[in-house]
Amino acid sequence: MKDLDTKMEETTATPWDQWFEMLTAFKAEKGHCLVPHNYKTPEGYPLWYWVRKMCRDKAKGELSEDQIERLNSLKFVWDLQDLPWEKGFAALQIYKAEFGDCLVPDGYVTRDNYPLGLWTWKQRYFEGNYPREKYHRLADLGFVWDLREYAWDRMYAALEAYQKEYGDCLVPAGYIVEGGVDLSMWVTRQRSDLAHNYLTQVKLSKLNRLGFCWATADDLPHVLFVPRDNSKKSNISTSSRPL
Repeated sequence: MKDLDTKMEETTATPWDQWFEMLTAFKAEKGHCLVPHNYKTPEGYPLWYWVRKMCRDKAKGELSEDQIERLNSLKFVWDLQDLPWEKGFAALQIYKAEFGDCLVPDGYVTRDNYPLGLWTWKQRYFEGNYPREKYHRLADLGFVWDLREYAWDRMYAALEAYQKEYGDCLVPAGYIVEGGVDLSMWVTRQRSDLAHNYLTQVKLSKLNRLGFCWATADDLPHVLFVPRDNSKKSNISTSSRPL
C-alpha cells in the first residue's frame, strides 16, 4: 500500500505535460506506447503507472479533450485488454521495419524476449474469427494470412519470370531461384498435385496461361490430356528438349 501511495503522490505531483513528454520520448525510442509493468524512466519516474492512470482517468471522464487528442496522436492504447495484442503488433512493426516483411519464422523471439513467432501463429489460427479493425491493421502492414498460398504465388512468379526469359516452362533440374529454392522441384510438384487432384482450378488456369508443360520427358512421345477451365479436355504435346 505504501508503494502504491508513493506512486500516486509522484504521479499527481508531476505536471501532466512532463509525463506526456516522458511518454513521447518512450514512443520515439520504442516505436509504441506500451510501457511495461514497473517501467521507470532513467530519472526514476514510474511511467507505467501514469499510463495506466490515464486509462482509468479517461474511463471516469477526468481527461480533457486536448489531453485525449494529444495521447491519441501517440497511438495511445486505451483499452488495457488490448495491451497483449498491441504489444505483439508493435513487435511486428519493428520486425517489418528491420526485415522488410512480416514473415516471422516459427520460434522467433525479439531482442526483448517477446515470442513474436508464436504471436503471429496465433493470429493466423484465429483468422476466421478476427476483429475487423485489427484484421485491417495487420493487412495494411503486409501480414500474410495464408503462408501456403503466399509460397505458391512466389514460386509462380518465379516460373513466370523464367517463362518470360526462356519462352517456355521447361525448367531444368536443379534450377535455383531467389531465396535458394529449387524451381524445378516446384514444377514437378504441380504435376503431381494435378495427378492427385490437389491442384485447384484457379492454379491450373494460371499455369496453363503460361503454357505449362504437364508432360515430362518420361512421357514422350505420349500425349498428356490436361483439363481446361471449361472442364473439357484437350491434348498437348511437349517439346523434345529434355528437362
